[in-house]
Amino acid sequence: MTSWKDKVALTAQRNRQEIVKAKLSRREMMRLGLLTAGGSLIVKAGLSSRAFGQPTAASLADPDTTLSRMPASPPIKPFVQQMPRLTLKKPIKSNQMTAGLPDPITGKALLLPCDGTTPIDGATKRIDHQYYKHNPNVEGAFIDKFGETKFYELEMKEAHIKLHPDYGASKVWGFDGQVPGPLFRAKYGEPAMVRFKNHLPSVRIPQAFGIAEMTTHLHNGHTPSESDGNPVNYFNSVNDPNAVNPLGFKDQHYPNVKAGYTKRGDLSGDPTEALGSLWYHDHHLDFTAQNVYKGMFGCYNLFDELDTGDGTGLRLPHDDFDVPIMFNDFLFDQDCQTVFDLFNLDGILGDRFAANGAIQPKLEVEKRRYRFRLYAPGPSRWWEFALWDGTNYLPFWQISSDGNLLPNAIQVTSTRIAVAERTDIIVDFSKIKARRIYLVNRLEQVNGRGPTGRILNPGQPIIQINLTLPLSSTDDSADPSAGQAGIVGMPLRPLPDPDWKALQAKAAKLPTRTWRFERGSGGWMVNGKFFDENVVSAAIPQESEEVWVIQNPGGSWRHPVHIHFEEHRVLSRNGVPVKPNTQINASVDYARKDVIELNTNEEVRIFMRFRDMKGRYVMHCHNVVHEDHAMMIRWDIV
Repeated sequence: MTSWKDKVALTAQRNRQEIVKAKLSRREMMRLGLLTAGGSLIVKAGLSSRAFGQPTAASLADPDTTLSRMPASPPIKPFVQQMPRLTLKKPIKSNQMTAGLPDPITGKALLLPCDGTTPIDGATKRIDHQYYKHNPNVEGAFIDKFGETKFYELEMKEAHIKLHPDYGASKVWGFDGQVPGPLFRAKYGEPAMVRFKNHLPSVRIPQAFGIAEMTTHLHNGHTPSESDGNPVNYFNSVNDPNAVNPLGFKDQHYPNVKAGYTKRGDLSGDPTEALGSLWYHDHHLDFTAQNVYKGMFGCYNLFDELDTGDGTGLRLPHDDFDVPIMFNDFLFDQDCQTVFDLFNLDGILGDRFAANGAIQPKLEVEKRRYRFRLYAPGPSRWWEFALWDGTNYLPFWQISSDGNLLPNAIQVTSTRIAVAERTDIIVDFSKIKARRIYLVNRLEQVNGRGPTGRILNPGQPIIQINLTLPLSSTDDSADPSAGQAGIVGMPLRPLPDPDWKALQAKAAKLPTRTWRFERGSGGWMVNGKFFDENVVSAAIPQESEEVWVIQNPGGSWRHPVHIHFEEHRVLSRNGVPVKPNTQINASVDYARKDVIELNTNEEVRIFMRFRDMKGRYVMHCHNVVHEDHAMMIRWDIV
């Protein structure tokens, strides 16, 4: 029987949705007494999701100590549907690029090649691509200094999909109408031009949450600033045409080049700087969390001569045995529609866990080695994955951090990723005796502030893995143990600056910047200030090197801090130098990364380079609720 507190919580949820639909401004909500002076929704039965929260450890310095209480999603039966594989995105010819909506008379799409420009600043102006040009007088003629361009189109649109057989269709927004969006399998030396066509409903149509303007960030591509997905470079839907962008699309140029090519004097870059498991997502200013939660994220994998994707090079599992999995959590109302609490500034958590858009699916595998690429698109949940056979946690090999190959594979029994982080693992099912195991999340998290630190036993099962498929072919992948004893396995990709002592000595002489990620004035700040797109917090000379100190000065929250464009190397955490082949809190710090797990009362020192491309970029908390309120800074390469 539903309790009276559950009924009041459900009423509060509906009342908050009515406020959103009414589009009340913050000033109007203050006048009506709905917001506190600090900017939070008042704690009141029938309105606030916190009115009947469970208490945590209270302190006078931190009065906001209740957990969100929301009505539970409708029940489901787990492990009744197969986990979907991501749809592979295929390139098209340059003369097949289309724009806008089909002609209402002919039904044919309007052909429009890339003209070498792209809209920026809310589609209020157009600028030239830095590294791509088009000759309009010669059909198919284009110049891309990094190689032969491949062309793609992605349509941003609304769709209704069933995330579980027990549920009715849920309204989502997705790339090509899919959640997650399609999988790109790109190669270094083959730049990509991706046309994002915004076919979402007009912004004049009320939405419970989300905004039908988009800017797509390729996380963490070495990408020109005009194609980086800067939060201010959102563009309009075709249903809201303007003079600058009447057909509602934006072309983004991804050179697929390794960092360091300028200093080397080539167009290839440093082979130790290759990226692997990237992803893309909406990054609209103030609306990133809402649009990502609504489904605007997808997968982008890059390959080179070591990580080839075809079984050569390092001989990693490939093709059907290289499986990207994007994990996220949803909260549903009684009509199976996703619920987003706009008045919860800590972060958004759901109670239904999805893998590749299916709630608690099952996966059939062969008894051979698989590569799983594990993604955490957010908005706010951290994960610690483990394999559980009903009695024991099974070992596997971690081969990457943030999607970048480690110097060596290391054997572990769990791996943690914060929001936006990735990790690649190799599981050798031929060595597992059980016929059924579970991928579980062992990390307790009860609100958007981050994990509590408690490790669950056995954890929340996310995927049921059945070792039932017959062997389809000989396993030609390399054994990650490489015949070595202990946890250190096969060599993978060498690190830039492999001499650790020399890197520490260099870092000690470099300029230092300090960034404090903190709470204040009802929102989230960096160095005591909210994000202002017109303020350049750091103007950094091209080809320079610096040490950045990332601090969390206090409170009970954690911040996954993401720096656009360049990878970094962690030097120390709380003054302790990082160690190779070692996990800290089930995470690997010592290799190349683009997200910093900034835990409570913590300081992390990192080594940064700023190479190749000039322009404006950002750093922000990737608990994207924090980013939207407004924990972000702008930095420029000049």
